[in-house]
Amino acid sequence: MNQLKILAENNKSTFIFDMDGTLLNEQHELSELTIRVLNELRARGANLVIATGRHLNDIRCYIDQLGGGIAAITCNGANIHDQHGELIYSQGLSLDINKLLIPLGNNFNVHVNTYTDTEWLINAACPAVLDAHIKSQFFYRIVNQQEMLVTPALKILFYGEEPELLKLKAQIAPDISNALNVTFSDENHLEIMQKDISKGDALKILLAKFNLPLNQTMAFGDSMNDVELFRTAAHPIMMENAGRSLQTLFPNAQRAQTNARDGVANFLLDYVL
Repeated sequence: MNQLKILAENNKSTFIFDMDGTLLNEQHELSELTIRVLNELRARGANLVIATGRHLNDIRCYIDQLGGGIAAITCNGANIHDQHGELIYSQGLSLDINKLLIPLGNNFNVHVNTYTDTEWLINAACPAVLDAHIKSQFFYRIVNQQEMLVTPALKILFYGEEPELLKLKAQIAPDISNALNVTFSDENHLEIMQKDISKGDALKILLAKFNLPLNQTMAFGDSMNDVELFRTAAHPIMMENAGRSLQTLFPNAQRAQTNARDGVANFLLDYVL
């Protein structure tokens, strides 16, 4: 564990945090302990990065709570913003993908969502998804299918019950699926980005931009959209509340307590600070 202690004292070290199920508690909030510990980490010279499936407009409030100056990988890597909030990378889906996949959702009992440069669009009201966004006040706008088809998207997200999402995923033609990154962020969210878009790929771009070493990175996550992040970071740390599929892929990853028990903050206090 001595090498982890060294990370906190090195201004070339980078700590990457997923949000939901990881840095945020069950109320979708940053606890006072989490805020204090992350500020202590940064005070010692470490670089902090948020890596999330959420939109940048959905996490600005949390970055502000932490005092700003934090880089952000959002929409699972489709957008990358530096610590000053400047966009340094963006890659969305082609409109051809919209036309192929968005109508597919009509065949299943799911909600079709797209994330654009500025908005979250949805095909019908879905109150169940709103609680996680009360803090940020970033909510969807209901649109018709035609508007969704012609609006460039950073990612497409299907929301529904897992059996329905699995049936939908199986209907995506193999040649299309192979050209995309199709992943479950949790059992109710099936997310689709360009093939080379992931949190891990985005981390490589961000580190190269600022000449930061990959071997001095630690990443916390809990879901399947953290797979490439875990494969990329030198020290992947899995939350105890992580999904079974992620646990199976990374059986030897170090564990942090659940997000409900401030797992990230307590891991950092125990092993890094």
